Amino acid sequence: MQSFRIPKLVKADEALLLNDVFLVLLHANRIPPHLLVSVNGKIFTLSVKGTTVDGEMAALLTLIRKKNIETIFIRLSLPPFFTTEDLKAIMRKCILAYPRVDVGLATCLTPISDFCQSVYDVEKKNVNLIFDLLPGLQEHAAIREYYHLNLDRYLAGDSFSIRKYSVNDVYEAIRQPSLIG
Repeated sequence: MQSFRIPKLVKADEALLLNDVFLVLLHANRIPPHLLVSVNGKIFTLSVKGTTVDGEMAALLTLIRKKNIETIFIRLSLPPFFTTEDLKAIMRKCILAYPRVDVGLATCLTPISDFCQSVYDVEKKNVNLIFDLLPGLQEHAAIREYYHLNLDRYLAGDSFSIRKYSVNDVYEAIRQPSLIG
């Protein structure tokens, strides 16, 4: 099975994760992982249960520690001309544009790709999976660093390989939410 390599992963300092902008891959070792965005310690995500807007990163970190959840945190650059308050407002608008994750409606990636197009100018037309989005973010010099929690046993050196999956795998996980936690 093919994979997508995430290089130069460093163990996350939890205090660092409460600032800046992060793309978070929760359950990074599952197909598919769950995706969310954190802006200055506030989390935004779309799930089968609906939206999470201005959730607490500290609470998510407690859950990650307690359940030993494999997680990748991709630190994004703070684009010029945007404050973190601007970024939160844009992320709120992107998340609230969708009622929930549903087949044919939206995945957890959909509002994130909307956000990345608005803020980083990453074309979202062909972004269907996380491996479609990350190269676009790299092209626009939007990725600063990669961090992880609970991935030590899965690393090859300082890299992690996400097993490639398809849009159908995402739809299957949406149809069976017990599979995605």
